[in-house]
Amino acid sequence: MFWDRGRAVSQGRLFADASCLAGVLPERPYVLNLCDRRHGFLAGTLAAILRGQTVVLPNDRSRRFADELERALPGLYAIGDAAWGDHPLAPLDVTPSLGRGDPLAEPPHADARRGSLMVFTSGSTGKPQPHLKSLGMLRFVARALVDRFELGGGTVVATVPSQHMYGLETSIALPLWSKIAVHAGRPFYPADVARALDEVPGPRILVTTPIHMRALLASEVRLPPLHMTISATAPLSREMAAQFEQRFNTRIHEIFGFSEAGTVATRRTVEETAWLACDGLTFREDGGVCRVHGAQFPAPVPFNDMVDLLAPNRFLLRRRTSDNVNVAGKRTSLAGLNAVLNAIDGVVDGTFYLEDEGEAARPARLIAFVVAPEARAEDIREALRTALDPVFVPRRIYRVPGLPRNDNGKLTQAALVDFAARVAGAA
Repeated sequence: MFWDRGRAVSQGRLFADASCLAGVLPERPYVLNLCDRRHGFLAGTLAAILRGQTVVLPNDRSRRFADELERALPGLYAIGDAAWGDHPLAPLDVTPSLGRGDPLAEPPHADARRGSLMVFTSGSTGKPQPHLKSLGMLRFVARALVDRFELGGGTVVATVPSQHMYGLETSIALPLWSKIAVHAGRPFYPADVARALDEVPGPRILVTTPIHMRALLASEVRLPPLHMTISATAPLSREMAAQFEQRFNTRIHEIFGFSEAGTVATRRTVEETAWLACDGLTFREDGGVCRVHGAQFPAPVPFNDMVDLLAPNRFLLRRRTSDNVNVAGKRTSLAGLNAVLNAIDGVVDGTFYLEDEGEAARPARLIAFVVAPEARAEDIREALRTALDPVFVPRRIYRVPGLPRNDNGKLTQAALVDFAARVAGAA
């Protein structure tokens, strides 16, 4: 199931670890799973489910969010596999319970229908919201991905954390319900990704994000043969996909999903604009809102994005419903503005930000934060003037060393608000 520091972890070994760990977990209703390595993460998750506990999977690892969770979920405790220092929940280390006892021939029994996993929305448009998932929901996605991508075997190396819905489906559910194995670590920098891919047998599948892909393209690393690359969490341009495919001799497929429903559609980026539903799912519009229907959902799940339905199983993505920007009476998409900004030569990373003037009589104005070591703010502004309506050209451009992206490459609203206050205060 996993390759963990050069050691193969079998399914029987994983089940034994889960059973052993279940015997040492405290009797509590909720457990925060902070494990970084996927072997310990899955063993801890299964152990908690065996004990009838709800596994809480945070996108935000800050002390502030941990305090909020502790207040909202009485009896919450935490598990981890690293030194967490002064973390308020003092995570229980799962590592001593791994590798003990004989491998189990049969999996321990767990109710696949019970909502045992609490995942959170990304927080890119506001406060992260919790949603309960069952093992059955994860099993559906794993089998859908195996069928769609014809995954008869191979090894996944994932740059995204297990706690995120995308990482949960592709690096935790897949080894449980397919013949796919997974590298237990989470490489982040290009050299780490190359090293992790070298450590596992082929056919190799890279599960990543556009931010990590951009970093790989900008680096000088060489990657071993890639059977497939899967991307999600942010829009991927056809141009970047084509460049990545040519550079690393791979085929890129994008996943479209959201925390409320999980993966719902895929596309071959360099060949398709429309998204194709996973088998067993259909899309229907009701009252101007598109909803996904499937047997694994208790009720149809509404999209967070505006889409154009082409057929019950195919759609074009327009933008998030919260992505509208209104400046001087003109509307546009924030994602569209960011795409223009990041296409400028010399811009490594960048984002627009709608600055609130704090006075009703003064409208909000756009500013931009850019990571551009070799480009001047004036040159970036001039490039934007040639591509945008004048009202959307930012009045200020802040050149910064980096943006406060989380482990999935996303910019949460809370992080951006804090970041904007710090940058503006230091300017």
